[in-house]
Amino acid sequence: MLKFKCANIVLLSFISFSCLGFSSQKPRIADNELAFHVKGEKDKISWTKVEGATEYVVKAYPGDTVYQARFGQGPMSEASQFSGVGNIFIPEYKSYSNSITIPNPRSDVRYLVVPCNQFGCADGIIADRIHASIYLHAIEEFSYSKGAVYPWESATIRWKSSGAHTVNLLKNGETYLTNLPTSGSVPVRINESTEYTVQTVGVGSVRTRSRTLLYKHAKIEAPINDSGFLMPLRNLGIDIIPRTLVKGSNRYLFVADKANNLHKVDYSKASPELVWSIPLGGKVVNKPLVEQGNLYFGVSKIDGSGDVCSLNVNYSTRKSCKTTTDAVIAGALAMDLYYGPRVVGSSIIFVSHKGLVLEYAPRLVELRKTSNLPVSMLSKSIIATPAINRREGRVYFQYQDVNSQETKLTSIKFSNSSGGGGSEPINPGDPGGDPGGDPGGPIVGPIDPPMLFSVAVPLRAPSKMEVAEFNEQSVNNDNMFEVEWTATVLDDSKQTGGQHE
Repeated sequence: MLKFKCANIVLLSFISFSCLGFSSQKPRIADNELAFHVKGEKDKISWTKVEGATEYVVKAYPGDTVYQARFGQGPMSEASQFSGVGNIFIPEYKSYSNSITIPNPRSDVRYLVVPCNQFGCADGIIADRIHASIYLHAIEEFSYSKGAVYPWESATIRWKSSGAHTVNLLKNGETYLTNLPTSGSVPVRINESTEYTVQTVGVGSVRTRSRTLLYKHAKIEAPINDSGFLMPLRNLGIDIIPRTLVKGSNRYLFVADKANNLHKVDYSKASPELVWSIPLGGKVVNKPLVEQGNLYFGVSKIDGSGDVCSLNVNYSTRKSCKTTTDAVIAGALAMDLYYGPRVVGSSIIFVSHKGLVLEYAPRLVELRKTSNLPVSMLSKSIIATPAINRREGRVYFQYQDVNSQETKLTSIKFSNSSGGGGSEPINPGDPGGDPGGDPGGPIVGPIDPPMLFSVAVPLRAPSKMEVAEFNEQSVNNDNMFEVEWTATVLDDSKQTGGQHE
């Protein structure tokens, strides 16, 4: 007869054979046992391991019926016995670890985690429901379309976040844009290097990510070297003005001389040949414009008036000119015209010595609009030929500020669209809620990348009477353009490393 110290154990609702090295107890839930239900597109339930449990049954109850199941009639009663539960089908899932992921859950589901072993199951733990954003709140992307911009460029900020209910954009630590979508983009312009921060607010947490957008100062380049053409042309006996040299086609080039003549030269041959020369009524001091087979140039006459002229680069031997009240020193510009997103034509733009802006139809067959540059620019030293983004209708004037002696770059937006195609002006310091898209089209002329600005000629400072006349004329002129912004331009010698390419 075996004699054990445990021989007098009384069998109750369960028998403990711990003295023999094994147990018949059901799992026992301690006070610190917890379960969590992370609510999302997929539900993830996790819990602390329960002593004695070899498997877990996870029951999915609709809403608060989980409390009836746990406390109403006893943990293991059938759902049909609970008041209010009726014949509702209760899905059950089994797990042999302390977590489970359930796809396609009901929106109001609550989970009861029941630890079990071969001897039975415990009462169960109601999983505390937590929104997934607490765990999944993150900034997945924060980037710029370009890391550095010139004054005439914009950059697009892009972000993508998850688990956030509020998204803000900060500029140099200050609130800039609020209540943004969780994923999106916004274009910006700057006038100095600027740090932008995307800030996302989730349930119980705030995430931020910052990046600096670099500002690249425009720079003044050395003159373009056309020396390859200069000697052959001088050998033809032409005392040329080098900055007026322009290729009209793959065969012909045009150049003005100091005796006020325009020359057409065939440079396709081994030795350039002079095709023709025609006299001008005054001086051409900047590079002509070649646009759709036509040559456009301005003329400055000795009496202070001027001409704007055009001729065909391949066939014409005579120029077509229109007289202007003021000398025309700046080179011409070409600007596309839009109806909605569609190009419907182009305009040729001249700026006179006194700041009168003239917009012509191609071949100068019609004067479409006139306007005046702001009076504040008229006493400045203007780099005569501006640059243009012809698609956006933005023109960039470079001039020297009389007071600071700094070189300035001013952006002027022309009206080049109708029928819903226009862009709003953008201030680099305060673009507003939605400053518009990237400039898009190429900037044709002295910049982008910064290249040669043509000869600098101070615009003639207007008298008080002329200012009054300008103001009166502006009332009658079309609303042709508006000044968008002005930025300081640094010379190469003043640039620091990393500010420009």
